Amino acid sequence: MEGKRYRVIFGGDLALDTDEIQVRKNLAVKCKFSPDAIENILSGHSPVLKKGLDETTAQRYKDYLDRLGLLCDLQPENPPPAAPNLLDAPKPLLTREEAAPKPVGRTCPKCFTAAQAGDSCSRCGLLFSRFDEIQKRRAEHPAPPPLPEPEEGYFDQHPEQLFILKAFGVILAILFLKQVLGGLLFIIFLLFPVGFLIYIRLQASVNNQSATELLAEHITFMPVMYSKEERAQEYVPWVTYGLILANILIFYLFELRVNPELIFNQLIFLPYQPNLLNVPLSAFSSLFLHGGHAHLWGNMLFLWAVGTVVERRIGQLRFSLFYLAAGLASNITFLLACAIAGTPVHILGASGAIAGVMGIFAVRCYFKSMVFPLPILGIFSLILPISLKVRLNSLVIIGLFFLADLNGGVQQLTGNSSSHIGHWAHIGGMLCGIGLATAFRLNEDAVTERHMEIGSQATYANIGSGVGNGEESLRAVLKKDPDNIEALLLLSRLRSKFSATEEGAQLYRKVIPMLARSRPDEAMIAFHDYFKLYGQALDAATMYRLANIFHRQQDFEMSSRCLEILCKDKNTPSRILEKALFQCARTFEAMGLADISKQYYQRCIETFPDSPLSAKAKLRLTP
Repeated sequence: MEGKRYRVIFGGDLALDTDEIQVRKNLAVKCKFSPDAIENILSGHSPVLKKGLDETTAQRYKDYLDRLGLLCDLQPENPPPAAPNLLDAPKPLLTREEAAPKPVGRTCPKCFTAAQAGDSCSRCGLLFSRFDEIQKRRAEHPAPPPLPEPEEGYFDQHPEQLFILKAFGVILAILFLKQVLGGLLFIIFLLFPVGFLIYIRLQASVNNQSATELLAEHITFMPVMYSKEERAQEYVPWVTYGLILANILIFYLFELRVNPELIFNQLIFLPYQPNLLNVPLSAFSSLFLHGGHAHLWGNMLFLWAVGTVVERRIGQLRFSLFYLAAGLASNITFLLACAIAGTPVHILGASGAIAGVMGIFAVRCYFKSMVFPLPILGIFSLILPISLKVRLNSLVIIGLFFLADLNGGVQQLTGNSSSHIGHWAHIGGMLCGIGLATAFRLNEDAVTERHMEIGSQATYANIGSGVGNGEESLRAVLKKDPDNIEALLLLSRLRSKFSATEEGAQLYRKVIPMLARSRPDEAMIAFHDYFKLYGQALDAATMYRLANIFHRQQDFEMSSRCLEILCKDKNTPSRILEKALFQCARTFEAMGLADISKQYYQRCIETFPDSPLSAKAKLRLTP
C-alpha cells in the first residue's frame, strides 16, 4: 500500500545478550539521548521513538536499535486487527512435563492455590467441606461486634519520643547509682575482675561451653566505645580515614620535627602572637594538632569509632563540612568560656570536631547500640587493656559524655578545677553537631532506618521473634514512602513467612517489577521465593523482563518457565507474545531440547507470519 507510514516503538524489553547498563551507555553515546529521555524510554511505558516513517526507513531504525540492545516493534499508523492468540492456533505445544490439562476447580481459601479439584487442597491439605461447614456456622451465628480498641496514648502515637525518654531515664539511673555507690566504687573496681571471672566459670558450667570461648565473647581490646555491627559495610569512609591519616602524619612528620615556638606562636587557637592572618587560620589548623601521643591516639580512636558510622549515612561532602563546622564552633565556644572565666585562650586538638561528630551520631544513629569498654582487670588494665563489652544505647553513652563535660566546664568557670581538658570546646562541638543534624532533618532518616532494622530483624529471625513489631515498623515506613523497595520486599517476605497470604502475594507483585527494573539480581531471588510459595505469574511485561534476566544469568530453566507462562496465557499482549514465542524457542534450543524448540518456532511462524521474528524462526528451522 503506497504511502503507508510506520512508527518505531520500544516494547520494554532488552536483547538477551545485553544488559541495561550497556543499553543506557549506547543510547547516550551513539544516539545522543539525554538522561531524562533514556529514563523515559526504559520506564516500561512503550514510548514511541520515531513516527511517520516509510517502511524502509522504519525498518532501518528498528534494526539499528535492535543492535544496540533495545528490542523495538514496528506498528502501522493505522494498525490492523490484532493477530490471533496463540491459544487459538490449531497445533498444541509440546511441554517438558507432557502433563494433561488440569481440571478446573476451586481456589484454596488458605494458600490461594488455584484449580483444586478434590475435597482437599493439594498444597496445604485444607479440607474444603470442613471449611464450608465452618463458614456456614459463622453465617448462621455471627460473631459479636469487636470491642472498641483502646484509645492510643501520647507515646503510642510518638514512639520515638518514648525511646529517647527511656534513654534519659537510664542516664539518670546511672548517675543515681554513681552518687549512692560513690564511696564503694574504688572497692568495686578492685574486686570486679574476680567477680567477673567467677561469673564466666558459672555460665560455662551451666551452658556446657568452654570458659575461654565465653570469655572471648564478652571482652574487647578496644579502649574506646564503638558501634555494633558496622564494620562489615561495603561503603568505605574515605574522609574519616583521611582525617585520621592527616592527623597522624602532621603529628609525627611536622609537630615532632619543627620548633615548638612556631606551633604555639602561629598555629594553636588562639596563637601566642595573634594577628589578622594567623587567628582565622589557627581556628582550623588547631584541629589537626595534638599535645602528645596519648592525646593523638585517643582522639583518633574516637574519630574512627563514630566517624565511620556517621560518614556512611550522611556522605563524604556533608561529613567533611560538618566536621570543620563543629571544630570551628568548639573553638569559638572555648573562647567565650575563657573570656567569662578570665583565663588564657589557648587550645589544640581534634576533640571538639570529634564531639561534633558524636552530636551528629546522637541524632542520626540514636537507636543504635554501642559497646562501652569497662576494664575488668582493675588497675592492671593500664598494662593489659582488656575490657568487658557493655552494650548500651548510643544516646546513653553520648549523654553521659555530655554531662561529664558540662560538669567539668562548670567547675572550670567557677574556678574549682585545674583540669586542662577543653570541656567547653567539647560542649560547643557537640551542640553544633546536634544542631546541624537537626537542621538537615537527619532525625527523619534515623527514624526510617530504625524501623527498617526492626522489620529486617523480624523478617529473618526465628519464628515468633517480633513479627508484630516488624510489621508495624515496615508499615510506618511505607506510610511515609509507599514505593520504598526495601520496605516492600521485607514486608512481602514477612507476610509470607509462615504461610501464603493474599497481602503477601500483592506485595510481591508490586515490588518484583520495581526490582526487575533497578536491581535484577534481587528480582530473581524475590521471584524464586514468590513463585515457590504462590505459583502465580506476574504481569506480562515483568514476566518477559524476568525471562531476560534469568537468561543472562544462564538460568535457562527459570527463563523458559517464565516464557512458557507467557505463551500459554490468553491475556498476554500480542507484542509480548510474539517475542516470547521466539525467545522460548531459542531458550529450549540452548537447553538442548530440540523438539520443543521446533514446536515453538513453528507456532511463532503460524501465529505471526509477517513478523521479522518469523523470518528468523524459519532460518532456525532450515536444515
